[in-house]
Amino acid sequence: MQRWIAIVVVVLLPAVLRAEEFTGPQKSQQELMAERGYVRYRGGWRTVQEIELIERAERVNLARIEWKARLERLRKRLGEAGQAEQAAEEIREIADPFAVPALSAAVATEAERRVRSLYVEALSRIRSSDATLALATLAVDHADRETRIAAAERLVAIGPGQVMPMIVAGLASPDNARVNRSAEAIRRLAEPPAAEASGAGGAVRPLDPQLLGALIAALQTQHLGLAGDGTPEGSTSATFTPSSGGLSVGGGTKRVNVAVRNDAVLEALVAITGVNFEWDSVGWRAWLASREAPAEYDLRRGM
Repeated sequence: MQRWIAIVVVVLLPAVLRAEEFTGPQKSQQELMAERGYVRYRGGWRTVQEIELIERAERVNLARIEWKARLERLRKRLGEAGQAEQAAEEIREIADPFAVPALSAAVATEAERRVRSLYVEALSRIRSSDATLALATLAVDHADRETRIAAAERLVAIGPGQVMPMIVAGLASPDNARVNRSAEAIRRLAEPPAAEASGAGGAVRPLDPQLLGALIAALQTQHLGLAGDGTPEGSTSATFTPSSGGLSVGGGTKRVNVAVRNDAVLEALVAITGVNFEWDSVGWRAWLASREAPAEYDLRRGM
C-alpha cells in the first residue's frame, strides 16, 4: 500500500506544483476588494467616492449644528447691555450658506419682530438657492405680515426669478388664506416701480401673460365649507378645509363648495396691470388676450 501511495505522489506532485505556479497564492479579501475599487471604512466596504460623500455630508451637518449653537449665543447677546449692537452686526454679516437652516428656524420661532428682521436681512446676504427659497417661504407663509413684507422686499432686491414659480403655485392652494398671501407677495414682487407705471423713465416693463393668467384664475376660488351647522337657512359657514367630498357631518351639516372672492388677488392684478375689471374674470381674460404676448420676457428669469 505504501508503495502505491509513493507512486501516486511521484506522479501527481509535479502537476500540483505546476498548477500552483499557474494560479499563484490565494489572495486575501482585502486584496480582492481593492482590485474592485473598495476600501475598508467603518466596518464595511466602500468606494472612495462613497466615503467622500459620507464625510462631506457629515461636515455639512456639523457646520449646521455649529451655526444653530452660534445663533443661539448671538440671540442671547442681543438682550445683554453692551453686547446687543455688536451681536446685531454679527447677525447682519452672516454670509455662510450653512447658516440657512438655523436662520430659517430662528425666524419661525422668534417672538420679537426686530430680531426677525435681522434674520431676514442675514438670509438676504447669503447668495444661495436655499437662502432665496427660505425668503420666499417667509414671504408667503410667515404668520406676521410685517415679516412677510420684509422677506418680499429682500426678494425684490435680489431678483425673484428663481422662486416666482413657487410663489405663483400658492394661488392654487386649497387654503384660501394662503391664496391671498401668495397674491400679496406676487404684487410686491411684480408691481412695476412708480416711474414705469406712469410711463416715465423709459419703456414700461412687459407683462407676463402666464403670471396674469394664474392671478385671473385665482380671482374667485372654490373652497370646501360647511352648510346647515346652525347658521340661518340657506347660509354657509366660513370654515374652509382642503379635504374633499360631500358627505354629511353630524347634525345634518354638509360639506359644500363655496365660491370666495380673493381681495389680494384683485389688488395684485390692478397694481401690476394698471387696469381694473373688478371680479369679471371674462373681462380680464379678454383684455389679456387682446394684448400682444411678449416675445422674450419671462418673469421667472428675474425682474
